[in-house]
Amino acid sequence: MSATTRWKDNETTNIDRAIELLVDSVENDDRESKTRRENWEIKKVFDENKKITLFGNKIEYNMIRFSYNRITTYNDEVNDIPQNGFVIVYLNNQTINYIIDKNSDAKSVLRILLSYTGKNEIDDNKLHFENDFFFWLINRVYYANNTIEIAEENNFELQSIKGFSGDTEDSQTKVSASGESVMNIISTLSFFLESRKLKQIKLDLSYKTHEKIGLVLKDGTLEEDFKSYLGSYENDQTDEQIAKMYLMAYVEIVPILIQEYTTDIENELWNKQRYIAFMNDVADTLKEKIEKKTQAINTGLPEKTD
Repeated sequence: MSATTRWKDNETTNIDRAIELLVDSVENDDRESKTRRENWEIKKVFDENKKITLFGNKIEYNMIRFSYNRITTYNDEVNDIPQNGFVIVYLNNQTINYIIDKNSDAKSVLRILLSYTGKNEIDDNKLHFENDFFFWLINRVYYANNTIEIAEENNFELQSIKGFSGDTEDSQTKVSASGESVMNIISTLSFFLESRKLKQIKLDLSYKTHEKIGLVLKDGTLEEDFKSYLGSYENDQTDEQIAKMYLMAYVEIVPILIQEYTTDIENELWNKQRYIAFMNDVADTLKEKIEKKTQAINTGLPEKTD
């Protein structure tokens, strides 16, 4: 499943009207263009709109599945590539939002589905993450400062960092790491010391009745790892699970993370000095691991594991 983006509707405030616009017929694109989208098929997933309560707000939502052929002409060569996707349309605080599993062409696809032809009808409402936010997350997991206090019955725990990718100080070098023990391998620790910018991070967390939620966060996009999910939505039908988990991620989980990040900054639990201390601890850990490895090689003894 691909990453999703979120968009706000400035034209329509009624969810049923928004759904009507999304599911009505789309004519083939007859413009003189190198890229055309044709043969649209659109279907509303739920006969009746569903509701979910998030952060104390009752959110009404539905889901639309669509497919089309993307036809690209380049140097007289025509490529016809089938495309498909979904839109989760939801009403929250009198505002219509769309979560769509498209990124670079998300706005274009939404405008076609909604038959919007004017300006400023749809605005970017993506999740934007600072580079520092990713390092803060790693810092929290590294020091086992995993719990985020919300309410007694709503446990929120950062379980693990499963992977990340970004650039090193040498801008030509791209680095990534992944795996169950990603926080413990030398290459990962080394990357933190050399890193210039993190672009993406994959983490597991638990929240409320959800034992394991896997998220992939990248500036502007959010992706769910449904294969690793454990929790109270497991027995839901596929589309209902997808809709509920993305709504929970966008409306509750990520805002909680951002609020905790902001609070740590305000309380001086995360700042430049804390970042430097984190880097020094990483360096010390790396040095210790290298010394143990060197000693084991020199003595020929089995290497001790932590």
